[in-house]
This record gives sequence, structure tokens and C-alpha cells, in this order.
Amino acid sequence: MLVLASSALAIQCGPQLPIPCVDAPCECAGGICELDCGGQASCAPACEGAESCNASCAGAGCDFTCKSGTNCAVSCGDACKVSCSSTSTCGATCGAGCTYTCDNVNDCAPTLGDGGTAVCTSVGSCDVTCTGTCSVTCTSVGNCNVTCATGNATMCPGGRRVCGGGC
Repeated sequence: MLVLASSALAIQCGPQLPIPCVDAPCECAGGICELDCGGQASCAPACEGAESCNASCAGAGCDFTCKSGTNCAVSCGDACKVSCSSTSTCGATCGAGCTYTCDNVNDCAPTLGDGGTAVCTSVGSCDVTCTGTCSVTCTSVGNCNVTCATGNATMCPGGRRVCGGGC
């Protein structure tokens, strides 16, 4: 009987991850954050000061924000917005029409769907993979690397690189 009671206590006190974000605020501050929007459209997962922040948004129009923490990552669908600021890392895998912004981060590493855009500002490394057409702008970046699905990125004025199109 005592074993059963202690097992129940361990389950009750254990982490409740991931945090479901359907019809509820999708926010986390500090510690390790696992946010799950499921297929909900226009979900807005947000982390601040987290040691680790991982979010998943299967629906379109996800709006992910991660700031003042260590490691941020999101997997999201089409028309996704990703914004990371003042973190160590910011990874993203997003669908078509994704908008990715990475500011004052050590390592930015998105994989953008067709028609995606990325802007990296004041970062150590911006490593972007494009699965279709995309546009990447690097400003005050140590390394700006763009990998296109086919061919090399076209170098444009102002630090912009384009996959699958001209300047």
C-alpha cells in the first residue's frame, strides 16, 4: 500500500509536459518549457527567460516569441511568425510563407518553407535552410550562411540573399 501511495505521489508531482495551449494562454517563464498548440490556428506560444523553450504549432498562422532565455526552438506550419531576441539559440522549422526574425542571438538556425523570409540582426551565426524560394537579410552578423534547395543563393545589395529568384 505504501508503494502505491508513493508512486501516485511521484506521478502527481512530476512534470506535466507539454503544456497544451488550446483555449488557454500559451506562455511560459523560466525553467524548461514545452508548449503544444496542436492544430489550433493562430496560436501564440511565448517564452521569456526560459532555460529551454520548445513549441509545436501544427495549425497555420502560429506566432512564436522567445526572449531573454537560453535555447528556443519551434516547429510550425504555414504563415508562421517566429521571433527570437536575446537568447543563445533560435531554431525553427516552418512551412510556406514563414517570417523569421532573430535579434541579438548567438546562433540562429531556421528551415524555411517556400516563400519564407528571415532577418538576422546582431547575431553570431545565421544558418538558414530554404526548402523553396526565400529571402534572407543579415545585418551585423558574424556568419550568414544560406542553403538553397537547388543551386546557390543569389547575393543582393544590403546583405540580402535569395533562393529561387533574383534580387
